[in-house]
Amino acid sequence: MPRPWSGKGRAGFAQTGDNGRPHTFHPHDHLPHMNDFNSVPLEFFQDYPVPGVNFIDVGCIFDNPEHWRLAIDTLHAATDGLHFDFILAMDARGFMIAGALALEHKVGFAMARKAGKLPGKAISIDYQREYGSATIEIQPERIKGQRVLIVDDVLATGGTIEAAASLLRQLGKEVVGAAALFDIAFFRDKRALTMPIVTLRDV
Repeated sequence: MPRPWSGKGRAGFAQTGDNGRPHTFHPHDHLPHMNDFNSVPLEFFQDYPVPGVNFIDVGCIFDNPEHWRLAIDTLHAATDGLHFDFILAMDARGFMIAGALALEHKVGFAMARKAGKLPGKAISIDYQREYGSATIEIQPERIKGQRVLIVDDVLATGGTIEAAASLLRQLGKEVVGAAALFDIAFFRDKRALTMPIVTLRDV
């Protein structure tokens, strides 16, 4: 049974140590380009998509090739120790990040999509996110690997990645962790995560 990880502390990488308890690796401390990535200007939209949400638009990373290269290089280095053989990308901004990261790691990736967006056989799950409920689904035949990393753009409550992890475990896959560019620190103490998490920057 997966063990919840509190996610407390700075954004970084938590994994289970020899004593069976999670410990945290902070990419901020030693990865190449980390200081450069932390200096990239970000864009926020207040009360989007619903009142009370301060939305980070990662398009400000994608539209600048230097920032985009910096993000992928840093995330590649931060996830190198997870030893995965496949990536599951979260709808929708996670697709771009996962695709680039999969090429760097020389693995394949599949998409977790909103309900009704995938052809053929799919399995689905309902879950709660920071501003309402949602449903995601995946195509079992597309999950080619056994050790899977989940990739998204932003980590908030963790509901999306936990839902994806539940689907993967239904298929008998091992979820080695999840990775995102940004961690919304406000939600950190509200999470009950069951996997190691890699994030690069608090917002």
